[in-house]
Amino acid sequence: MDAQKGQSGGALQQKALKRVEDANTYRVGHPLAQRILEHCKGLDTPPVEVRFDYSGSGKRIAILDGLVGRQGWLMCSRLTIRTFDTEDHLLFAATQDNSAPLEAAACKRMFELPASAHQPVLPMAEADLRTRLDAEQEAVTLQISATNGKWFDVEMEKLDRWADDQRKSLKAAVEELEEDIRAGKREARLAPNLPEKLQMQQRVRQQETRHTEALLAYKEACATIDARKDALLDETSQRLQQQAERQDLFLIRWCVE
Repeated sequence: MDAQKGQSGGALQQKALKRVEDANTYRVGHPLAQRILEHCKGLDTPPVEVRFDYSGSGKRIAILDGLVGRQGWLMCSRLTIRTFDTEDHLLFAATQDNSAPLEAAACKRMFELPASAHQPVLPMAEADLRTRLDAEQEAVTLQISATNGKWFDVEMEKLDRWADDQRKSLKAAVEELEEDIRAGKREARLAPNLPEKLQMQQRVRQQETRHTEALLAYKEACATIDARKDALLDETSQRLQQQAERQDLFLIRWCVE
C-alpha cells in the first residue's frame, strides 16, 4: 500500500511539473494576467514554508546553483511611488539561516521554479528583513531620481534646440526685412522725381508692415518658449514630490531542493 501511495504521489508530482513546463508566459499587461494579479492581490498570505524544486525543474539558473539544500526567510513588498506618473516596484529581502543575505535577483528567479507550500510557520527575522527592504526602497528611490534627472536633461536640451531654431529663423526674417527697409529708403531718397519717390516709399511702408508682423511673431514665439519651459519646470517639480507607499505582500520560509 505504501509503495502504491509512493508511486501515485510520484506520478502526481510528474504531472504537476509537466503542467508547469507546458504553461504559457503572459505579459503583465495581458487581460488574463491582469485578472490573475487582481485576484492574487486580495488573497490572504499567512507565513508558510515554500519549497522550491530546483533539482527537478529541469532548469539551470546560475544564481540558484549554490542554494540547493539551503533555506532561510524571505519577505516581499510592493512599493508604489507616485510622482508625475505612478510606478510599482516589487521589493525582495531574504536571508539564509547562516545570516548571509540573498540577492534580490535570486529571490525573483526562485519564483520561476515549481514550488509547494507546507505547514504555516511562525514569522521570524522580520526586523532584519524590513531593514533590508528599507535599503531596497532607498535604492529604487535613488534610481527613479537618477532616471528623472536624465529625462529632465534630455527634455531641456530638446526644448533649447527647438527654441534656438525658432529664434534664429524668426530673427533672420526680421533682420532681412530691416535691411530691405534701409535699402528702400536709400533708393527713395535717390529717386529723380516725386512719383518714383512715392512708389518706393509705399513699397517701404509695406515692408515696415511685414517687419512689424515679423517682430510680433518673434515675441509670440519667445512667449511660447517661455511657457513651454515653465511647463517643463512645473512637471519636474511634480516629479520631485514623491509619495511612497509600501505594502507587505508575504513572508515565507524558503527552501531550495
